[in-house]
Amino acid sequence: MTGILDDRDALGALEAFAELPDWLARVMAPGRAAAALREAVPEFTRPGVELVGAEVDRLRAKGELWLVHCRVTLVEDDATTELVLTGRLLPPGSPPPPAAPGAALGEPGWWCWLPDLRLLLEVEDADPGLPALPALVDADEAAAVLQRSLRDAGHDVEVAGCEPDVVRYKPGSRCTIVYRMRYRGTPGPDPLVVKTHQGDKGRTAWEAMRALWERPVARDGVVTLAEPLAYLPEERVLVQGPVPEERTLKDLARDALGQAWAAAPAGPAGAGRAALGELREMLARTAAALAALHGSGAEYGRTASWDDELAEVRDVLARLALSVPHIGTAAEPLLARLEALDSSAAADPLVSAHHDFRPAQVLLHAGRIGFIDFDGACRAEPALDLGRFRAKLRDIGMTAIPAADRPRPGDPRLDRHLRLLDDLCDGFLAGYRRHASVTPARVVLWETTDLLTALLHAWTKVRTARVDPRLALLRHTLATDPALAPDRASTGAAEGVPVP
Repeated sequence: MTGILDDRDALGALEAFAELPDWLARVMAPGRAAAALREAVPEFTRPGVELVGAEVDRLRAKGELWLVHCRVTLVEDDATTELVLTGRLLPPGSPPPPAAPGAALGEPGWWCWLPDLRLLLEVEDADPGLPALPALVDADEAAAVLQRSLRDAGHDVEVAGCEPDVVRYKPGSRCTIVYRMRYRGTPGPDPLVVKTHQGDKGRTAWEAMRALWERPVARDGVVTLAEPLAYLPEERVLVQGPVPEERTLKDLARDALGQAWAAAPAGPAGAGRAALGELREMLARTAAALAALHGSGAEYGRTASWDDELAEVRDVLARLALSVPHIGTAAEPLLARLEALDSSAAADPLVSAHHDFRPAQVLLHAGRIGFIDFDGACRAEPALDLGRFRAKLRDIGMTAIPAADRPRPGDPRLDRHLRLLDDLCDGFLAGYRRHASVTPARVVLWETTDLLTALLHAWTKVRTARVDPRLALLRHTLATDPALAPDRASTGAAEGVPVP
């Protein structure tokens, strides 16, 4: 197969992603894990013990493996305990474990095999990827860490205590903790935010935040950034000051777009119209703040390119194809279209980029804009941040539709909603271009790549409810965006000149 394929080829090929195989989807079905555990583990059915719930909260492809994370809630003698079980999902054709475990639940060496779900599980004692986590959630130990960090940052204060609140936790990967602080005498920053990551993402964020903190962008009032206080390399712990927050831009977008959907087809009125108006205003301010970040002149981090992004997409597809062979080439027509667009529209000069820029990383407070989460910060073309943000804004717009009211393709309500998302994304891009230059075709390139990545993640993370809406977004983009038309992508007719 050579050349750029027509719209029907690209759209038709993507239909291979429409439905996950049953051996994947059933693991996440409500109640299936609990029923399988009751059947397979004698300790969960002995007198006085009740397994009241088992939630598989993570199942994802990692290399050639499907790794699972399951939280089990038990009631024994009126006392509630929680076990964390981790392990693997064995795809069809994989040999099951050879024998039953020789240890009882609670003893070293215990494991269980759930044949109906093909899950092999064992008890997780601690999070090996985040060794500093136990100390960070202990108030006394955390207070000592925060005291040292504040002194190293030049804050002459005495910490009297703290109250940790885990606000985000991805086992084995990262954890964010917000501390309400108590000081003796002179007050200090409150709250404080601590993050611990697997790998070097904390160091990446620390270096980027320090570089930005030293530039005028940290003080010009267009965007609020957190003060970087300390990075503890041995513990992989980043300590930073607060960014004022009433809500995130994601929260505003979800509320406004949910109201817009509920009001269709008559259109939003009253509070719904006001919410959409506020969303448009905050998107314009966010665009101006992003342009300020990009123009800050801060030097930090690695360089990210679209070729790197394409390689990651192909890697995910190759890993999925190991256990679901029929989707190994399903994205090739779309990827060919994107490669042609990349060739026809040259990348813009590198800027100080956020890399993971999404509405959840934008904090709103009294009309002001704050940016957080710089653990992927890099040098990149501005279209990376713009495209990724627009893709996620569309995704939020789709998840704002209640699951019980989710429309099928061709529903006129869905078409109206997708056009509203087009309008909001176009307004965001126009707002950015009032302050800085960017090639629109490059934004489409990154945005469409991120939409495809989101669909792939719905597979690799087995988020069955996300498959249909994310596929709908890709269908809409391929069918309506002129930059992705085969003749424009292949002949270079897409906009390729930066417009101030």
